[in-house]
Amino acid sequence: MSTALVTGLNGLSYAFILFLLAAGFSLTFGVMGVLNLTHGALFVFGAYVGLQVIDSFSAFWLAIIAAAVSLAVIGFLLYYLFLRHLYNKVPEQAVLTIGLGYMAANVILWIWGPRAQIAQTPHILTGALKVGGLGFPIYRIFICGVGLLVLGLLWWIQDRTRWGAIIRAGMDNKEMTVSLGINYGFVSTAVFLLGIALAGVAGILGAPILGAYPTMGDNLLLLTLIVVVVGGTGYIQGTMLGAFVIGMLDTFGKAYVPKTALFFAYVVFLIILLVRPSGLIGRKVF
Repeated sequence: MSTALVTGLNGLSYAFILFLLAAGFSLTFGVMGVLNLTHGALFVFGAYVGLQVIDSFSAFWLAIIAAAVSLAVIGFLLYYLFLRHLYNKVPEQAVLTIGLGYMAANVILWIWGPRAQIAQTPHILTGALKVGGLGFPIYRIFICGVGLLVLGLLWWIQDRTRWGAIIRAGMDNKEMTVSLGINYGFVSTAVFLLGIALAGVAGILGAPILGAYPTMGDNLLLLTLIVVVVGGTGYIQGTMLGAFVIGMLDTFGKAYVPKTALFFAYVVFLIILLVRPSGLIGRKVF
């Protein structure tokens, strides 16, 4: 019983890492119709930036800020130089961002080398909490707390603020929203930068658990797409639900049937595509 409980808690912490990664992708695609397939590579880039700050200054909290800020700057350049010229051109967005993702992976390889790295858990978050006869790392509890905080904040922005109302209006009818004199371009750009910054935060927060290596972005992008398809785009609660389903399936699968763990995620992915293409809690983007 305690083994299953610890496995469930591990799955929950992994789900929150997936949520932090997929939230920005879901909002960006749902709000702006921008398919940013560099998201996995940017997660890895944020992890490496944070690891560099930790190596240089031994400051984990500074590493989180550095990862978020650096990714926001990269996201601004990505949007301003490329993606804003490809509005409503999803195939072109896909081809461009796949290429940029490979470029980002090679930049990581060039700067930091091919060796995998892993971040040390901050001293204040070391140790374990006893669950039955087993220990559960305090750092994973911290991950859950950060995930809940981000979920609550994004949910509040989405449902309770003027910006959230603008975002929802733009998803329903962008042209009408703009015709009302609302600067929808500024709001959507801010959402894009927030999503990219969250990928950086997820990268460094996940580094003590997942580690970091240059090519891991491909696997993370695949998981992100599965999470977003299962949960649905445009609503943050849908992304959390998708991350929870995939995180739990993947964790329990690896614990009990490791050879077929990823198979379960694909099965859910295909069922959702067939039965409810907009996701469990989502909306049609086009």
